[in-house]
Amino acid sequence: MQVFKEEQAIDRLAELGLTEQILERVVRRADAEARLCSDFDPPLLEGLTRWGRATRYLREELVPLGWSFDNPRNFARTIHPSREFAIVVTTGDELTGVPGATPGTKYPKGLATMLAVTANVQLAFDFGSEFLLNGAGIVTWFLMIHSDDREHRVELSLPGGFADGTITHWAERIILTPFVRADPLLIGDEASEVVVEVAHRR
Repeated sequence: MQVFKEEQAIDRLAELGLTEQILERVVRRADAEARLCSDFDPPLLEGLTRWGRATRYLREELVPLGWSFDNPRNFARTIHPSREFAIVVTTGDELTGVPGATPGTKYPKGLATMLAVTANVQLAFDFGSEFLLNGAGIVTWFLMIHSDDREHRVELSLPGGFADGTITHWAERIILTPFVRADPLLIGDEASEVVVEVAHRR
């Protein structure tokens, strides 16, 4: 498994036509909408909203740059202009974005994920690991997002094994530097000071 972080991660993202800034914007915009959910909503809605909006905003960022998208079996892919690889957004577990760990998706995955990972493995078997790691062929990367009360941890990772609804191995992990989760009551990460002047009548 290859792991990229810090400057190496930025360089590897650039090779894939991505930037850390694009992915951070996607995550922050999706989180802002997810936080509109309240206790009156179904319990799963916040997570579904974050996943759905992250998929939408990733496409809004990348389609103007020549990317495309499709949704086979409701498997929402955003596809590089070369059609060599695609990205799928998913919610990651608590080990997402942690170097030295083996993260997974928060929830078990079904047939569409199994088929995508199987294709990744077959391409690596047929053409060699360098073929897979360099993004050649039609392979599927996972943009995994884990948000807690303090921060967002995000990685773009290439699955290389699947069993019993779980990704068991990663061929490559590109780990972004964690970024602080914005206060939901504020626009941006820091509060703007508001000064109210009160005029006293004599």
